[in-house]
Amino acid sequence: MYSCLMDLDAATTIFEGMKHKDVISWTTMMGLLVNLEYATDALELFYKMKGSEVSYDAIVVMNLVSACAILGDLRKGKQTHAQAVVCGFVSELPLVNSIMAMYSKCGDLDSSRTLFDQSNKKSLVSWAAMISGYVQNGFSREALNLFFKVRLEGYYHPDSVMLMSALTASCDIAAFELCLQLHCCAFEAGFSSYRSVQNTLISAYSKCGNIDLAYFVFKEMGYLKDVVSWNAIINGHGINGHGEIALALFHEMRKGTEDADSATYLSILNACSHAGLIYDALIIFNKMVEDDKIRPSQEHYGCIIDSLARAGCLSHASVFVSQLGIGPNAWRALLSGCVLHGNVELAEFAARKVFELEPRESDQVVILSNVYASVGRFQDAEALRSGMQKQALIKNPGVSLLCRNPYDDG
Repeated sequence: MYSCLMDLDAATTIFEGMKHKDVISWTTMMGLLVNLEYATDALELFYKMKGSEVSYDAIVVMNLVSACAILGDLRKGKQTHAQAVVCGFVSELPLVNSIMAMYSKCGDLDSSRTLFDQSNKKSLVSWAAMISGYVQNGFSREALNLFFKVRLEGYYHPDSVMLMSALTASCDIAAFELCLQLHCCAFEAGFSSYRSVQNTLISAYSKCGNIDLAYFVFKEMGYLKDVVSWNAIINGHGINGHGEIALALFHEMRKGTEDADSATYLSILNACSHAGLIYDALIIFNKMVEDDKIRPSQEHYGCIIDSLARAGCLSHASVFVSQLGIGPNAWRALLSGCVLHGNVELAEFAARKVFELEPRESDQVVILSNVYASVGRFQDAEALRSGMQKQALIKNPGVSLLCRNPYDDG
C-alpha cells in the first residue's frame, strides 16, 4: 500500500520489520526506489537480496535495468542484460523492452536496435521504445522513418507516447507541415485533449516558428494547463524573439495557482537575455534564489552572464563568472559578448578559460577568430584557424534547412 502511495519512509519501516521477506517483498521495495529514482539504493537492495539467498525473477531484473538507465551506467546495464540471458528471462517481452530503453538512455543505440531487430515478438511498447530512443539521441529522421513504418504497414495504431516522440522528432528538424499532420492524427486518435500531447504540440509549433498556433493550443487547454504548459509557451515566445510577451506570460503565471520551477526560470531568463531585458533578468534571478529558494544551475548563471555580456556590461559579467567558478558555457557566453562589443583582451582571457576546461573543443577558437576579424586583425584570425587544422580540431558544421517536408504519414 505504502509503495503505491510513494511513501518511502513508511514502506522502509515495514520492510525492515519483516522477519521473512519473499521475492515479492524485495521486488516491491526495489520498484519503489526505482520509481523515486533512488537508483543506487535500488542496486544496493538487490545485492542484499542476493545475500539473503532469495531467488529473483524477471521483474527484479527489470528493476535493475531501470536503475542502470537512471544512472546512465552502460557497463552495469550490459552486465544485467547478460544476467537476464543466463537466467533465461530474455523471452519476457516487457524485460526486453526495458533493456532496449536502457541502452537508448545510455547512448548505445546499436545495441538497442540489435535487440529490437532480434525480437520475434514486438509490442506497441517495443516500437515506442525504439522510436523514443532515436529521438533522445538526436536521430530524428530515423525515428520518423520507424514511426511511419508502424503506420503504413499497419502493425499497431500509434499511442499518445509514440505520437509525442514523432512530434518531438518533427520539430527537431523544423518540419512544420509534418507537425500539422501529426496534430490531425492526434484528433483522429482521440489524443488531442491529452495534456501531455498538448504540451508537446506547444513546444513543437514554437520550435517550428509558428508561435500563433502554439498559443492557440495553449489557450485551448483551459484548466488542463500545468507548469509544463506554461514553461513551453514562455520558452516558445522567448526563442521566437518575443521577450516582452514571455515576460507578461511569466507574471500571469505567477498570479495564478502554478508555482514556477527551475525550468520556468530558465525559460524566462533565456527570453530576457535574447530580448535585452537585463534588469528584468536580474530581478527574476534574485526572486528565484531569494523567494523561491531554487538553487541556480550553470544554465541559469549562463543566462545572466549572457544578458550582461549582450548589454555591454562585460566587466560585471567577467567578475560574475570568475567569482562563481562555473563551467565552460558561462565563459562561452562571455566570449560571445566580446564579439558583439569588440573587446579583444577579455575575449582572449575567456577563450583561455574555455580551452583549459575543454581543450578538445573548437568553439572558443572560432569565436576568438571572429573577435579578431571584427577589429580588423585578420592575420591573427587566420593564424587561429590554421592552428585548428594543425591540432586536428574540427569546427561544428553549420546546418541550414529548407522548409520542405520529405515525409507523408499516409
